[in-house]
Amino acid sequence: MIHLKRILVPTDFSEHSEHAAAYAAELARRFDVEVVHCLHVSDIPADLLATSGYYMTGPSEQFIDQVREESRKSLDEFAKKHLPDLPVETVFLEGRPFVEIIRYAREKEIGLIVIATHGRTGIQHALFGSVAEKVVRKAPCPVLVVKAQEREFVMP
Repeated sequence: MIHLKRILVPTDFSEHSEHAAAYAAELARRFDVEVVHCLHVSDIPADLLATSGYYMTGPSEQFIDQVREESRKSLDEFAKKHLPDLPVETVFLEGRPFVEIIRYAREKEIGLIVIATHGRTGIQHALFGSVAEKVVRKAPCPVLVVKAQEREFVMP
């Protein structure tokens, strides 16, 4: 029988991540896990580009600190909302998301990663790649990929 002690659920705060968190929460309850690690990785230059529409050269440290603080706050709110009544450890890291997810999974001896995919295809996939795809290829443990168009998780 499989015995999971630790589940990792990376989030980018999207609706897709909410679906992945629902799967992680149900699996955590069924397997009585010790802890669910809820992780957000901030790639500051990419985050600035996505939120501002352009890349600012040399953003102020104060602005970057504000982005960090808002991300940490969003992470705590995400965990409280989507992983209620579970032993949760929230973690905020900076760097390339897939690299940090894999590194964290190795360091914490994670038993399962539950990650969302955005279902990008064509040019978007070619330009942005897929964090989930890279995690599946390099992860030190099994990975459950929750598709953007998945079915609802229904209790029997």
